[in-house]
Amino acid sequence: MGTQVKLLLKCAIALVLALVVITGATYLFRNRIFTHAVTYFIEQDSLQTADALFVLSGGGYDRGNEAAKIFNAGYTSKIICTGGNPIVELRIFSMDTLESDMTVANLRRLQIPDSCITQIRYGTSTREEADTIINFCIANGFKKVMVLSSLIHTHRVNDVFREQLKEKGISLIVRGASSSRFDEMHWWQSEDGLIAINNEWIKTIYYWWKY
Repeated sequence: MGTQVKLLLKCAIALVLALVVITGATYLFRNRIFTHAVTYFIEQDSLQTADALFVLSGGGYDRGNEAAKIFNAGYTSKIICTGGNPIVELRIFSMDTLESDMTVANLRRLQIPDSCITQIRYGTSTREEADTIINFCIANGFKKVMVLSSLIHTHRVNDVFREQLKEKGISLIVRGASSSRFDEMHWWQSEDGLIAINNEWIKTIYYWWKY
C-alpha cells in the first residue's frame, strides 16, 4: 500500500472518529445545547411602569393574559393592541376577525375596562407595527412604553424597536409572554416548539438581511 493511500486512510479514520465523538457529545449534552439555543431569542427587561403597553399582533391568548397581569399589577393604565393580520380560518364561520381583535376580546374576557384598551387594526409584520407604534407614541407624547410579544420573539423586538424609539427620546421596556403550547426551555420536546424555534430563526435571519 502506498504512502499516500495510507495517509488518506488515516485521515478518513480520524475524520470518522471525530464525527463519532462530536455526535456522541452532542447527544450527551443535547439538553444544554438546545436550551442555550433558545436563550439567544429571549431578551426582556425587568417590569417597570410605562405610559402604555403595546401588545403586538398574534398569540392573543398568551399575550392577552400577560398584558392583563401587567395591567392588574399597576405597571400601566393603557393597553394598545396592534395588528392587521386576519385569522383566515375564522372565515369558515363568516367571521372577519384580525389577530388584534382576538387580543382585545381576551382582555375583555379578563375584565380589563374598555376605557383602558385601544386597538390599532394595522400592521402585518413586526416592522410595520414598529413604525405604527412609534408614530402613535409621538402623537400621544409617550416617553416610556412597554412592548409585549411572545417570549421567544423578544430579542427580535429589541432589534426592531429600541434604536428607533431611542432616536425619538422614548424609553423601551420589552416583555415576553410564555407560550401555553410548549415550554420554551424544552422546546425540542414538542412539535409546536420545533416549529416556533425554526420560524424564529428564519425571521431573525430575514430581519438581519433586510434591515
